Amino acid sequence: MIDITRRLSVATAPWPGDTPLQIDWTLHLSRGDNVSLSSLTLSSHAGTHADAPAHYDQEGYTTDHFDLAAFIGPVRVIDARGCDSLTAEFFKARNAVGCSRVLVRSLEQVRQHEFDSDFLPLSPGGAEALAGAGLMLYGTDAPSVDPMDCSAMTAHRVLGAAGIPILESLDLSEASPGDYELLALPMRIMAAEASLVRAVLLPAGSLVLER
Repeated sequence: MIDITRRLSVATAPWPGDTPLQIDWTLHLSRGDNVSLSSLTLSSHAGTHADAPAHYDQEGYTTDHFDLAAFIGPVRVIDARGCDSLTAEFFKARNAVGCSRVLVRSLEQVRQHEFDSDFLPLSPGGAEALAGAGLMLYGTDAPSVDPMDCSAMTAHRVLGAAGIPILESLDLSEASPGDYELLALPMRIMAAEASLVRAVLLPAGSLVLER
């Protein structure tokens, strides 16, 4: 099993302007309380998370309407380090068009304490090629599938229009390119636009689901 979830702590750098993780202790054993009890303040986009269409579309569905089948099953991990763009040609060259799930590694290393603004986004053409070939889920180690300055959220919208959930801020540093089984279930949060996810990879063919 390979854990592809980012470590999340109070030191984790959020998207600029977003809410950082804060842990407050309501009760604590060190203070003589009978239990330790904490409360968390954080963004729904903190660390590894899944975007629902409500993130970028006022009429889009929220996380409680995710099709969980999209988050479980065969997945292809692709290494895009050193590439300039995630285009349709890029995915075709790596035999990814037609895969049910695709995870893209683009970062040399995951920096927990520093926000990496120079990440590799998904091109609209790349999104259209994957969506048109039956993609069920798209994932990336980048904090977004669109560039930071893309207010139109084009790649998000292309995937969302096809009903494709998006996993962002993965940690693929221990995952070699190839085929795996993915388990990446979002939390059952009602009416939210995104949800934290615990994501792991298993060897290809090791996960058998009853249909």
